[in-house]
Amino acid sequence: MKNITHSLIHRGLARVLPGMPASIPEGADRVQAPSPVLVSGQPATPVVLASPHSGRFYPEAFVLASRQSLAILRSGEDSYVEELATDAHTLGPMLVHATFPRVFCDVNRAAWDLDPRMFNTPIPAFVRATHRGLAGLGSVPRIVADNRQIYRTRMPFMEAALRIRDYWMPYHAALATALRQTHAQHGTALLLDLHSMPDAPEAGNPDFVLGDVHGASCASALADKAEEILQDMGFKTSRNTPYAGGYITQHYGRPREGLHALQIEMRRSLYMDEKTREKNRDFSILKHAISQLTEGMITTLRTLDSP
Repeated sequence: MKNITHSLIHRGLARVLPGMPASIPEGADRVQAPSPVLVSGQPATPVVLASPHSGRFYPEAFVLASRQSLAILRSGEDSYVEELATDAHTLGPMLVHATFPRVFCDVNRAAWDLDPRMFNTPIPAFVRATHRGLAGLGSVPRIVADNRQIYRTRMPFMEAALRIRDYWMPYHAALATALRQTHAQHGTALLLDLHSMPDAPEAGNPDFVLGDVHGASCASALADKAEEILQDMGFKTSRNTPYAGGYITQHYGRPREGLHALQIEMRRSLYMDEKTREKNRDFSILKHAISQLTEGMITTLRTLDSP
């Protein structure tokens, strides 16, 4: 999907990494780690489930290079979200999830959205920092948890380029393939992009925040139905406040082409202790709720265009 975008990223990598392939040979130039992205299932339904921020493999060299403790580095992690999706996955949707953490490489940002202040080597002209990147929250973040600096020293730009090549690109290649296969099979596809969040008092502490980029990434009937299902189960919801959807939702959501993307943020205290990161006794309740939501969205998609 959007092959031109990925083509431009490949060209940028070729310029930064001369003589090195932009595609990744299995096991080449990668920290010994799990596969950066895991994909389960076949496109048996028009829904695709994804968890881009629940990865829990923190490379040792990265942790040692950080001025923050592992506990602080994990503060932005969407812990266990891929596990919350397992019952929903058994209903037939494909499941895509990253095994690396967002503090190491954030796939919910554009590839070259990077803060130039992070680097001690020249910055290529194709780097385009948004306000998020300039704030230190780009595809390779500079800060974590209350504006805390991650790194002891600035890094070579090559380090960021390698992370884009070895982590960002495999994730998006897998997600784009899953959505393309699903759309080809069913004529439509809905990405449920699953995240977790701290309490959001500015929005009245909702249990779920549904982000559809203010109606741009998902048909309103689908977003309305998702909100209805959650509210009927007794959950408090908010729409687009404080999270309207990041790069993934904006990039893959094209309702006019039958490609819908809905970002779903779940309040972490519903299913875990945020200090100890231990699952609480209501974990299974939220797991069931995600399954019910997914089942309802599958049914809605199958009937949306029916006469």
